Amino acid sequence: MVHPVLALSTPLVLRTKFLIDSELSPATFSLAKFCSSAAALLIKLPLETVLRRGQVAVLSQPSYNQAAEGDSSLATSSKPGRHTGGAKTAALTPLETIVYPGRYQGVAGTMYAIVKEEGSRAVHAPPPASAKGKVASKKGKKSVTEAVYRRGQGLDGLWRGWKVNTWGLVGLWMASVAGGGGDGEF
Repeated sequence: MVHPVLALSTPLVLRTKFLIDSELSPATFSLAKFCSSAAALLIKLPLETVLRRGQVAVLSQPSYNQAAEGDSSLATSSKPGRHTGGAKTAALTPLETIVYPGRYQGVAGTMYAIVKEEGSRAVHAPPPASAKGKVASKKGKKSVTEAVYRRGQGLDGLWRGWKVNTWGLVGLWMASVAGGGGDGEF
């Protein structure tokens, strides 16, 4: 939703507020559209991560599984393997996923959990303070930093997939520049 709003409103804002038109200044117009698409990407990726976690949280709820199963008194089940007992005393199994899904705690709570609590990331620490005062035996010897692991994925966990999306965005922009910016016309 973020990307279409920014992508569709950018030409209108450029024409009305900044008097930049695709006919009069195509290079500036194209660059401004590229920047708005990049901004939409920065907003979209964390929200999509939270959205996917919310979807898995809903699918994992027992009430959803019961609603998906329908009436348990039916003789045939459309989804085999979900029942563990008879028709009357059917117990639902939890949602099976290939990868362990992270927990959903609302938009801000999920973002905080990804950045600060889930997983770990390597942070390179500076060399110890005692080594700074000593003279190295060999000139030009560089000190080696140790990797310290901190809890949480950091901001990289929110913007996972930004490289692929950015290269796709750059590729589309370069194709439109090379093709004369015809907006899909042949």
